[in-house]
Amino acid sequence: MEDAPSVEGLRDTDMATLYRLARVDVLEPGTVLFGPGDAGGMVHMLVKGEVALRDGTGKTLTRTPVGTWIGRLDATESGTPGCSAVAAGPASVLSLDRATYDGLDGDLKLRVLTQVQAHAHGVVHALAARNDDLGTRNGVLVDALYRSRQTADADLSKTETVSQIIQKVPRLPVSTATLLGKLFDERSTNAEVVELVKSDPSLTAALLKAINSPLYGLSHKITHINHAVTLLGFDGVHQLVLSESLRKSLPETPRFQKTHQRAVETSQLAFAAAQATGIRHPAEVSTIALLHEIGSVVLELLKTANPHLEMALATVDSTGMGAELLRAWNLPEPLCRSIELQHYPGFALPEHVPDEVRKNVALLYLANRFHDRVHGQHERMPWPFAPEYLGVLGVTGMDESEFFQQKIRPALLGRVKTLPKSLAQALSA
Repeated sequence: MEDAPSVEGLRDTDMATLYRLARVDVLEPGTVLFGPGDAGGMVHMLVKGEVALRDGTGKTLTRTPVGTWIGRLDATESGTPGCSAVAAGPASVLSLDRATYDGLDGDLKLRVLTQVQAHAHGVVHALAARNDDLGTRNGVLVDALYRSRQTADADLSKTETVSQIIQKVPRLPVSTATLLGKLFDERSTNAEVVELVKSDPSLTAALLKAINSPLYGLSHKITHINHAVTLLGFDGVHQLVLSESLRKSLPETPRFQKTHQRAVETSQLAFAAAQATGIRHPAEVSTIALLHEIGSVVLELLKTANPHLEMALATVDSTGMGAELLRAWNLPEPLCRSIELQHYPGFALPEHVPDEVRKNVALLYLANRFHDRVHGQHERMPWPFAPEYLGVLGVTGMDESEFFQQKIRPALLGRVKTLPKSLAQALSA
């Protein structure tokens, strides 16, 4: 008793009673007194040395001075909320289990409980303060990354060198550009789009060539546009024509044919996501997805023209170049801007994306993640802002994975015969 500490709120007689009834545990440095998942039903008063309280990451929240009570008396809960207690050096604690506590007289029980709760409240406040601090730091880092990315995107894509490369990329046919203009004109109707395709032999030929290609693997040949409309619908016809026109602007290499196939599949996923979220013009989002990797053409030509810079260009984001290429083709600005900002959901909050393209950007980013998921590549970095962007699209009550499984996959399987063969097989696997 000569080493018994003087504890505020407890009398000498209280301490004498506790020493008589409780157990004294001697702790070696590093001894874990309790962990986050340990059962409660035990409280400890530090009588010698120091005990560190650590959060779930292992970082020290606070060091408890002599006389401090830690732990919980309720056996259904863990020691101190979300914490572990570890001896910071040689230490001794007075350990009181629930049965011993229940045997104390009423006044002493109240004084012990008051001290235990006071320390628990202090830990909760420390956790809240740390959480606030992490939130502030996270906001600062997100803003810094956003500003850095914004500057980097603008610096390269608007240079004279990139502008010269863009001039070398084959332009989309005039009829295709007209078709795109109709898509982004809210006054256009599906019937007008199909009539345009019917009236232009080059568009009709592009449609029939695409739908009968191995990409779709249909069991019977489609020979008339009306048959194509019946099979694919108005939006499907429009997307197929654009897909074939885009393919002509890509180099005839296995690399770019693979890029084109990915774009076609992502376009289908974007269309399904747009429909599931009630977006008014899903074909618009589908078109953006079809063109979203067009910047890779510019980047590849840039590497070819500057082989000494290939290493420096290896990590360059080509989305800005793609947007500049589409602007050079006089395509609608919402389309260009959506492609330019398509990666922003990965590192920036929705408010960093202009309101007029925010939903398009969210859907495009989501479609790309769905493409990775379908092809077994979804074990990539988590999407930290998924809840915010799903909220932009009106998706509530489910996470990204649930949205795909409950809404997107069933919708695509419902029209599996009209999908590119590679996507249909991946969905059915």
